[in-house]
Amino acid sequence: MTSQEKAEQFAGKAPPLNQAERDAINALFPAYIFRRSCTNEIWTTCCRRHMVVKDEDMMVTTPERNFPAVMWEPHQREQRNRWDDPPKPTVQCPLCGKMAIVKELRYSGGRDNLSRYRRAVVLRWYRGALWARAYDCGKHYSRDKGYSLTGEPKIKLVGVYRFKPGLAEATTRDWYWDQPFMSVERQDGPLTKGKWHIHGPFTANADYGVGYDVIGLDEIQKSPFRYCVAEEAERKFSKFLHFLTACCFYPRQIEMLMKAGMSDVVRDFVERGVKHAAVINWDEPSPAKAFKVPRQDMKTFLGTNRDIRILELYKRLNGRASLEECAEWISKGVNVKATLRAAKKWNLPPEKLIRYLHSNVGCARFGGMSSMDAALRYWEDYLTAAEAMGYQLHRENVLLPKALGAAHDSATAKHQNKMERERKKAQAEKDRLAALSYEERRVELEKKYGFAMDGYLIRVPANKDEVLNEGRTLQHCVGGYADRHMNGTLTILFMREAKKPGVPWLTIEMSGNKLVQIHGFKNEGLYTTKGRFAPDPREVYREFLDTWLDWLKKGSKRDKQGNPKLPRKKGVAA
Repeated sequence: MTSQEKAEQFAGKAPPLNQAERDAINALFPAYIFRRSCTNEIWTTCCRRHMVVKDEDMMVTTPERNFPAVMWEPHQREQRNRWDDPPKPTVQCPLCGKMAIVKELRYSGGRDNLSRYRRAVVLRWYRGALWARAYDCGKHYSRDKGYSLTGEPKIKLVGVYRFKPGLAEATTRDWYWDQPFMSVERQDGPLTKGKWHIHGPFTANADYGVGYDVIGLDEIQKSPFRYCVAEEAERKFSKFLHFLTACCFYPRQIEMLMKAGMSDVVRDFVERGVKHAAVINWDEPSPAKAFKVPRQDMKTFLGTNRDIRILELYKRLNGRASLEECAEWISKGVNVKATLRAAKKWNLPPEKLIRYLHSNVGCARFGGMSSMDAALRYWEDYLTAAEAMGYQLHRENVLLPKALGAAHDSATAKHQNKMERERKKAQAEKDRLAALSYEERRVELEKKYGFAMDGYLIRVPANKDEVLNEGRTLQHCVGGYADRHMNGTLTILFMREAKKPGVPWLTIEMSGNKLVQIHGFKNEGLYTTKGRFAPDPREVYREFLDTWLDWLKKGSKRDKQGNPKLPRKKGVAA
């Protein structure tokens, strides 16, 4: 039997929809009462009935049989665009009591704009297992396409699921509702690597909207998962089928967390595969053993807002701060991961840094907000400026200034002034070079960039024609850079073999001391005899280029003969 045949056989074992379930699916759609005033006819979509309102019916005005309200209610127009408010139910259906929207048929046109789509998962306890059937559902009222005003929604089965303790099985259609079921997926063990084997059925139909409605939650009370507080999970979780999958393997743990008001922890586990393993042992069904904290600490934690990050921070600090302190820090918006990373970078005890940030929360205000996360960013901003200005950050009173606000403003002001001076200096140098003739500027560039080592050299183009020739010979675009090189907007250099200084080989673009790009023939786009692109020159000549760039950054120092001064290699005598 092929996998497709097994999947079709599995889907065939699912219970068919009964009328109550069909009515529940119909109730997901907006309720309309269509009216033809000239004949006193009404059609209801909620209870799917058609009738003629008689004169004696118009005499009855009880809330359950208020036909006058239906016949006299003005026609409600549909929203013309997504910014308009949709029509709201205004009258009660006199046949079933549901609130409905009144539509006069002569004003409703072809009714194509009334089409709606919903996605539904229907649950039922059936033959010793909890079954979930996923449906794409649509309701249409178009007269031109033959739809009935009182017809049932069009229902298309797209997925079948079966849940038992220790086993979850599912099959879904490969692409769309008219494709066959392809295979049966099985989850027969706990969560591994943060991924469930069972996935949602509506991946290929996401254009219908986000999420799905769950019908038949009361059926869970007949199953072994009756204590997992599924009603609350259905309201809070977007992946309810993943929740049921988790219940197959962790029913006691989920029950414990949901009843403790920690549904956010269950949501992280179900929807993201995050176990919070530093705090919770999911293999332990006992609450006393599942949480890796002493009983008294657990009691204290249950007296807080029960944010799992409190326990995580408490465990990370290894008892060097009280649980109450951790709860306060979490409430003040501490970014645990970023703060611990910053403490490690600057060799600070994490609790000391957190207490420091907590004491300076008032100094950090970004966008009208104040939190410890903002204080951390404020402090790191100070450190960036202080490090650039050469502050002695190994001293604690400099690393953790008492008045963070004043220290931040002072350091950043000095840093900005320094950067402005450097910018003006660079601009002055650029202006000076621009005032020179190209021959004069070429001498300056050669003094800065000219370099030779290990049979290779770097040199400056002699003129514009040499740059144009470089582009033609190597068949790349450097010729388009010739004018900008000549006027000093950017810098083009040639890398050559020392024995062939005039033969085009590799072309370099520089921005100050930064190598922007280096390319050879056709930008290495030519296939080699081994059937692959030519290697990147940065990798092939890494040692030469790194030595040259390092020499540039250190000021392009030369000896009395004008040769580059390089550090002696280890093991080479002076």
